[in-house]
Amino acid sequence: MPYNKVMILDIPISNLSLEDFLERIYGELSSKTKNIFIVTANPEIIMTAKHSPSYRKSVLQANYIVPDGSGIMLASKILDQPLAEKITGYDLFHIFLAHASEHKKTIYFFGSKEGVASKAALNALELYNDFKIAGTKNGYSGLGEDIALEIAETKPDFVFVGLGAPLQEQWIADYKYLFPHAVLMGVGGSFDVLSGNSKRAPQFWIKHNLEWLYRLLTQPIRGKRMMQLPLYLMLVFKQKWKRSRILKKENGKIL
Repeated sequence: MPYNKVMILDIPISNLSLEDFLERIYGELSSKTKNIFIVTANPEIIMTAKHSPSYRKSVLQANYIVPDGSGIMLASKILDQPLAEKITGYDLFHIFLAHASEHKKTIYFFGSKEGVASKAALNALELYNDFKIAGTKNGYSGLGEDIALEIAETKPDFVFVGLGAPLQEQWIADYKYLFPHAVLMGVGGSFDVLSGNSKRAPQFWIKHNLEWLYRLLTQPIRGKRMMQLPLYLMLVFKQKWKRSRILKKENGKIL
């Protein structure tokens, strides 16, 4: 069934509660009629898409673009079109792992440095012990069609790609046709967290929508990327202003 989307800087964000979103995903996965490409969007992804037409084209191929983070939720409120619920990528990753365990699905872990994906997969098995590891491969093995074909031969139900943006979304967009019945999702640094190589923000920071600040404090190298946040908010306000002008003109109130 159709559902609302909120346009944030020309990217359509799926306006669904987590419950409704999962109901759709599991229904589509069970029907085996198509693949499902999910993008967990944050301001950095939206800004990258704005500046890179090729990346934007990849993102727009997704079946669902969900709001990952407080920056997307804030933008929707600024635009007076509040999104139903934040759907965080790392939490969604674990939700899918639990579902795969319950329904004995197969998962492929692709990305990150040597040994990280395999360690993440083994740790996931300790937490959710009834899914099958279709395979693991680090992100330095190559990103071409030969690698995609090798992964596709395992016929996974879920393909988690931890290459970071923009590579992970571009890779999925390029090769999703090889996975006709799978759920494909970029998971960023989730393998690093699950493997124990890095830590997620403590619950206090997550609860107060400050996970971005925790990342900045613990990973100062992210500072340059974080500088895009003020520009992102400025562009969101500009979008709101343009929309307001259009509505006023449509109502015969030309300024």
